[in-house]
Amino acid sequence: MTGDDLARQLGWSPSKVSRVENARISISQDDTDKFLDLFEVTESRRTRLIKLAASSPTPPSWRHREPMSQSLLAFLEIETLSTSTRQWCTSFVPGILQTEEYAKTLIENWRLVDVGLTASQVEERVALRLSRQSILSPPVSATYYIILDESVLIRRFGSKRIMHQQLAKLLDISLQSHVELFVLPLGGAHGILDESFTLFNLGDDETPGSSLPYIGSNTSEQFVFDELRAATLEREFAILRNSALSGKEAHKIIRYHQRAFDF
Repeated sequence: MTGDDLARQLGWSPSKVSRVENARISISQDDTDKFLDLFEVTESRRTRLIKLAASSPTPPSWRHREPMSQSLLAFLEIETLSTSTRQWCTSFVPGILQTEEYAKTLIENWRLVDVGLTASQVEERVALRLSRQSILSPPVSATYYIILDESVLIRRFGSKRIMHQQLAKLLDISLQSHVELFVLPLGGAHGILDESFTLFNLGDDETPGSSLPYIGSNTSEQFVFDELRAATLEREFAILRNSALSGKEAHKIIRYHQRAFDF
């Protein structure tokens, strides 16, 4: 749905949609209800999201930076509050596992597309990405299940040294008790393959469709409020997890590719 479509269906002006998307203004409870109605959010999920929004002010470390979209702000807050996070990654190492140099290389490379991205904005985005990693530091109450496609370990961003250190960080983090890292091998038969996504669980509810999925890329980002779609992504993650390597087998394949980046 485009910004103009959203404005028309909510009865807002296009400029209001733009200001909300870029977090320049907040919206009233009435506007929130209209938004949730438009996306047919169920009553149970509506209650949970409204309660979450009321209880989670923007952390100070996220303020005074370049304008961020409402979707990104929501992602950052929900990532912090999630009790269990499941992530499937097809292209690159996810932000909370990236080294500083790997993150900077990715963001710097994006300047080839986003020609308006300044050097200071690159630094701010790198700093934000690194600050997110504090959720992995003790004390940690959440659990993380992260599946990497094997191609993520091979695809080179930056120098051999950057890649070698990035894979070393994956090995280190995978030893933490609250993180389970999986690798989906390129060899062998696989039943499904889909775009990257993240599943957040905000409580103890583990019934099908109870997670809050997030699908994001460099050019778009969205939460999925449809519980049927959420249940589908949960099943997809379970299938991918069952096909992936874990523990010592995952470590072995990471070390194998790390040796290719010896410097």
